Amino acid sequence: MLLRTLATLLIGSMGGLLFAAIHSPLPWLLGALVTTVVVKVLGYDKLWAPRWLRSIGLVVVGISLGLRMTPAIMETMTDHIGLMLLATFITLLFGLINMLIMHKMADVDWVTAFISNVPGGLSEMLSIGEKVGGNQQIISIFHSIRVVVIVLSTPFLVTWLYAHPLSAAASVQNGEMGLVPTLLILAAGAVAAVLATRISIPAPYMLGPMLLTAVLCVSTNVLPEDHALPAFLVQVAQVLIGVSTGLQFSREDIIKHRRLFSFALVHAFLLLGMTLTLALSISYLTSTDVITNILATSPGGLTEMGLMALSVGADPLLVMAFQLFRVLFILFAVSYGVRAWLKRYRKEEFS
Repeated sequence: MLLRTLATLLIGSMGGLLFAAIHSPLPWLLGALVTTVVVKVLGYDKLWAPRWLRSIGLVVVGISLGLRMTPAIMETMTDHIGLMLLATFITLLFGLINMLIMHKMADVDWVTAFISNVPGGLSEMLSIGEKVGGNQQIISIFHSIRVVVIVLSTPFLVTWLYAHPLSAAASVQNGEMGLVPTLLILAAGAVAAVLATRISIPAPYMLGPMLLTAVLCVSTNVLPEDHALPAFLVQVAQVLIGVSTGLQFSREDIIKHRRLFSFALVHAFLLLGMTLTLALSISYLTSTDVITNILATSPGGLTEMGLMALSVGADPLLVMAFQLFRVLFILFAVSYGVRAWLKRYRKEEFS
């Protein structure tokens, strides 16, 4: 297992180096993700990495995001609650339309079609799908493809639209933390992640450290002002996350569900177009930053959109606020809603 893990991380790191060499946006995340998927699809089935490696990456990303928190950003988050709700409802409505199409055209049961098209977090939707009896493979394929398509497309789209090179984006933070502060905040972030897991916070390994770091930045002078984690550490975290996302795919699943794979790809690109239209509309109506709105409304995952926000110099906490609101709303509304519907449906079926 150790050799397989090292080989997997080496392949992911080589992909990161390659993407960095061609000046790709988010090279370490995208490079690791793409090379892992390509190697898996080509039939090499020895790739493997323990789940805790992704958790380590999430802790680092959560701390990086929390270091950007300021009282002004907190005020901005509360000022945008209406837009968050609107964006979530529109995205959910789009998913419901695709659910109807998928059920009719692909002959997939209602529960699986619904969970597959609701743009929540991958792990959260898989967990809900398992509890309500959905097809885990189909749900995994749809959400994995959605995340991959949006993660791959969004940074290039932003760069093309606005001629804003991601690697040269302005940053609020100017320096890097020293060794001792870095070790201390990592230890505190790990504890926060464990506590968040115990109290069932969604995406605990990222949100726990992020919330703790944000509180420390806003309420105390413990952390160095305007400092970030060492760049190398963030790059390693991106490789771990990219590799872990890529490992969600398997050649067998793609062959078995060829038709659904194509359907999921079309759905993902339509969803990307819909969220881009939504972001542009919000920016036009509210005169707010377009790049931030694109990342905030793109259902590519908390971690991935947060990383992009850090890279492009967008408002990462506002992006995280939109993403978190969507995930939490869907997590609770969908989970309880589907369970209530199934309970009533099965009661009527056997009455």
